[in-house]
Amino acid sequence: MYKVAVMMSTYNGEKYVAEQIESILGQRDVEVELFIRDDGSSDATESILKEFAEKNANVHYNIKQNVGSAVSFMDLLYSVSSEYDFYAFADQDDVWLEDKLYNAVLMLKEADAFLYASNQECTDKEMNSIGLRYSDDDKIHLQPFEIMQRNMLAGCTMVLSREFFKLLKEDSRRPSYALLKLRMHDVWVAFIAALYGKLIYDKRSFIKYRLHENNVVGAKPKGAIFNFKMRMKKLFHKEQRNGRSRLAADAMACFPEAAKKFREVEDCGDGRSFKGKRKILKHAKAIRKISGENKVSFFFKVMFGLY
Repeated sequence: MYKVAVMMSTYNGEKYVAEQIESILGQRDVEVELFIRDDGSSDATESILKEFAEKNANVHYNIKQNVGSAVSFMDLLYSVSSEYDFYAFADQDDVWLEDKLYNAVLMLKEADAFLYASNQECTDKEMNSIGLRYSDDDKIHLQPFEIMQRNMLAGCTMVLSREFFKLLKEDSRRPSYALLKLRMHDVWVAFIAALYGKLIYDKRSFIKYRLHENNVVGAKPKGAIFNFKMRMKKLFHKEQRNGRSRLAADAMACFPEAAKKFREVEDCGDGRSFKGKRKILKHAKAIRKISGENKVSFFFKVMFGLY
């Protein structure tokens, strides 16, 4: 039976975290070890985690300072040992079907892949189904250049091979703190797996993905007002800029042997210098086809150093 280390970051998750932990511990045909990093919760999350850990020898938790979801997940990845066969990320408020991990393991073994990701069944906060996040007609982005513009793969569905996990853990392979404050951990993980061409996607769903008003990350309705606020935030706060170009630059620094095979990725690694902006604009049409950005707004986004 394969051993799977599940890595969960929690933050003020008292409403739903117990139900999620139960579903993780109930996985069939795999041996699960659950590692939880609490990102500075101020509610009853800690007491819930403590109770599970006291009753289950395969549940481990640590209470840490608040660093944000992406940094929290990667910190957790770096702290878990490399003794397990596979590794999975878990959000605090979903519910997993009992064969989620087993099906992922089967596909990873068959494809000899680094990373598995799947569709999601979206639900309301009461777990009433809303439908699949992506239909059969949706084109799922699996190429590095596509993921850099718009990542469609959710971390809560991801399962990693041991080989890939060990690669990500190496000191010289770790992304910068600045990048993780801009892009989520699942973007980095999916992007690197895609650079190696070892990423597989399952159009089926084995997860009930709960949508509610307190989602930390994920598929939340955004709208024009949200998008405007995000643009203003980037415009007036330098540390919020250059998410995509920083992703490319960090990949070039950490995984040069894989990233340099993709010229368009290399070209997009500098969003600050004039020369770098010209290289990005060379790929403007291809980028906008993926991201859906307007031609004029994209031009100004690049020229103002927001790419």
